[in-house]
Amino acid sequence: MFTISNLNKKDYGKILKIEKTLFINPMTLIELSNFSKQQCFHIWKIDIGKIIGYVSFFKIKDEAEIIKIGIDKFYQRKNYGSHVISEMKRIGIKKIFLEVSIENVEAINFYLKSGFYKTGIRKEYYKQKDGSRIDAITFSLEL
Repeated sequence: MFTISNLNKKDYGKILKIEKTLFINPMTLIELSNFSKQQCFHIWKIDIGKIIGYVSFFKIKDEAEIIKIGIDKFYQRKNYGSHVISEMKRIGIKKIFLEVSIENVEAINFYLKSGFYKTGIRKEYYKQKDGSRIDAITFSLEL
């Protein structure tokens, strides 16, 4: 069974663990706490409550800007990301915006396959471990 729910403080540890395995600059506990207060933050659970991923986004009327999506590596490429789109539709979102690193080929392919359109480039948007910066592709999807 697959469920989507709001983030609780008791979930922070698992979210941060997923973050550390996925991102060059993972969120800190303070950042996660701030995100959860300022944004919508949903987690995905399967079976007996195991957290497999999360999405953080700003919701403004019927639009959403996805800030971050993370799926535990073991559960990637198993179509769980598509549940984000279904959930956004369910809560009344009509348009989704996001950006992704130009190096994240898997995410880019997922978004294109899911019907997102490239809308532009944000120059030097993401900071790399070595301090250099890399471009991001912006995407949008009308639901």
